Amino acid sequence: MYNSNWDGFRYFIAAAEGGSLTAAAKQLGSNQPTVGRQIDALETALGLKLFQRSVKGLILTEEGALVLEQAQEMRSVVDKIQRNNQGEEQEISGTVRLALPEGLCLEVLTPILPLFYRDYPNINLILNVSSNSANLTRGEADIAVRLFRPREANLVARHLGRMSMGLFASSAYLENHGYPATAAELKQHRIIAYGDQLSALAENQWLLKQAASLSSALSSDNTIARLKATVAGVGISIQPQLFCRTNPELVPVLEDIKLPDHEVWIAYHSDLRHLARIRAVAGFISEKLQLD
Repeated sequence: MYNSNWDGFRYFIAAAEGGSLTAAAKQLGSNQPTVGRQIDALETALGLKLFQRSVKGLILTEEGALVLEQAQEMRSVVDKIQRNNQGEEQEISGTVRLALPEGLCLEVLTPILPLFYRDYPNINLILNVSSNSANLTRGEADIAVRLFRPREANLVARHLGRMSMGLFASSAYLENHGYPATAAELKQHRIIAYGDQLSALAENQWLLKQAASLSSALSSDNTIARLKATVAGVGISIQPQLFCRTNPELVPVLEDIKLPDHEVWIAYHSDLRHLARIRAVAGFISEKLQLD
């Protein structure tokens, strides 16, 4: 049984309509030997002689004329499919499940979503907001923004930059408790730390080593809980530097201290790379998620 792809017929049609291998090569942006090989392979696979070669060019055999008629019908179907797909590409619609950390979602992505929907009004975003990483291979999300480099071989991954971290407090807290002049003075302050799941992260371990064992006023794995507690004046916490854009109440503390930062990556399964809606969402995030 012949199981060729569309290419063999495409070369055959071009040669039949052009009358020569040279004309077919010019139409397809190919070369004469390639066209000849494609037609020879098609004739062998079909077990038919499609052309008679002559000094005047290519002449269709009776069988070749029948195959040409059917191949031209195939071309019409292919052209219709391509036109339909191009129409979908222009509209760019559908649902995209996006997984990302809650802090980046609520403090960075959500404020710029009106820009996204201005350009892509027919895309429906489903936001999977969690400190846990969605498994793209198992289909838990279509696209994921991660704070580490994806290692799965079947993912398309792009590095978005590095997310700088810093120490912050509210002006009300600092008015009541004063500014720590050195890291050692953090032992005299109330500390907002990461919860159990995130406690091993390098920046949190640094903070806990500086603080007294009884100075941790609050701990949570929820980024927004720590942020809101900081803004409310509960204590000093580690926050992404970019959160200052949406929270002017945050006041930097000990700015000379360089804390470990986080790489930020966007990833999606390679099987989805041809979908316009996936490329639209990934492209928007890559362009607009400014980390510096």
